[in-house]
Amino acid sequence: MTLVYFLIVIGILVFVHELGHFIMAKRAGVRVEKFSLGMGPKLFGYKKGDTDYIISALPLGGYVKMAGENPDEEPTGAQDEFPSKTVWQRAKIAAAGSLTNIVLAFLLMPLVFMVGTYAEGPAKVGYVEKGSPAEKAGFQAGDVIKEINGRRISDWTKALTLIAVNPDTDVAVTLDRSGEKKVLALRPEAVSELRIGSSGLMPDMPAEIGRLRPGLPAEKAGLRVNDKILAVNGKTIYHWNQFSLTVKESEGKDLLILLSREGKRAEKTIKPVMDGGRFVIGVEPAVRLVFKKYGFFESVQMGFTKTLETADLTFITLKKLFTFSLSIKTLGGPVMIAQMSGQAAAAGLSAFIALMATISLSLGMLNLLPIPVLDGGMLLFLAIEAVRKRPLSQKVMEVSQGIGAALLITLIAVVSYNDVMRLFFRK
Repeated sequence: MTLVYFLIVIGILVFVHELGHFIMAKRAGVRVEKFSLGMGPKLFGYKKGDTDYIISALPLGGYVKMAGENPDEEPTGAQDEFPSKTVWQRAKIAAAGSLTNIVLAFLLMPLVFMVGTYAEGPAKVGYVEKGSPAEKAGFQAGDVIKEINGRRISDWTKALTLIAVNPDTDVAVTLDRSGEKKVLALRPEAVSELRIGSSGLMPDMPAEIGRLRPGLPAEKAGLRVNDKILAVNGKTIYHWNQFSLTVKESEGKDLLILLSREGKRAEKTIKPVMDGGRFVIGVEPAVRLVFKKYGFFESVQMGFTKTLETADLTFITLKKLFTFSLSIKTLGGPVMIAQMSGQAAAAGLSAFIALMATISLSLGMLNLLPIPVLDGGMLLFLAIEAVRKRPLSQKVMEVSQGIGAALLITLIAVVSYNDVMRLFFRK
């Protein structure tokens, strides 16, 4: 089913992209010879008017073939050929595919909130890891993050994303501490081979048991799901990570656990055991999220805001990648998209739509980069033509597109390598 969901996502996004080119070409009076969903050999199709509508064997792309567009064919000067149109008309055709993907993201994201999604709430700090950049910066449990580098923070997802894309970089964090505004300088440290920024800030997560592992000390001692951990060895516990760290550092010594169960308190003595290289008692946290649906107008507003935030984060990520501040190993290709599609579909319709909107937005933005062979490369050529009052020579364009193709192939090779390493050799 993962493959099916992947094909659905890619099929829809590629179709929308090429449909944008197709519609704008038709509006400009350009003869479209082929509209292909997929690349490679033709599987089946039909012809209507001047256009062959076909499905091709490789589902990882598509194309619209316009009259006079092939450099190997000498333009006849006919008015329905692509080169015969004005710079402005050709620019609109070139940009239409990417812009259609971006528009689709703005249309899809409000559906996420109408269908329903889990409400995160504000980015309230529940725990600060010892010795972490956050502790050094002066963060405290209960702080509510309002801004990072001037960007408004509405939830933990955006806060953690901005922290992740700023490894070894000073960021200004504006927070609310008991009604008082404070600005702290945080420098996330780069962790793992991906060089992802980590701060040591944790969302609010009470030490409440959500699952017991069979046969381990917690189950044997009589702990139950929904028990709340209040203290360990007389030390108050206010966050799951604090409780987990206490167990991990116990060195296997007995722990006196004070818990709350249905309004009553009880004490249990538990001896941690070694499992997977660390001490555990066999419990997992309870995750309580509120699923909420929103009205039409509120969904539109929230969807537009979320799409703009995603676009902003995409810009930041691209900038970090181009300046080598973020590892290229963070990039993923078809395999990662397929995995994410399957996971999102399993999580529900809302998550699946959100993933499709995010990928559509990224696809649109990436295609507008001024790299030959991408839509943005064509726009760059047309901008130069508008300034020079004549097009670049065929030789210059061919060399530029060759370089662009080499860069694109290299990028595809890198993300494919990343996909393979994640799939078969991840730790």
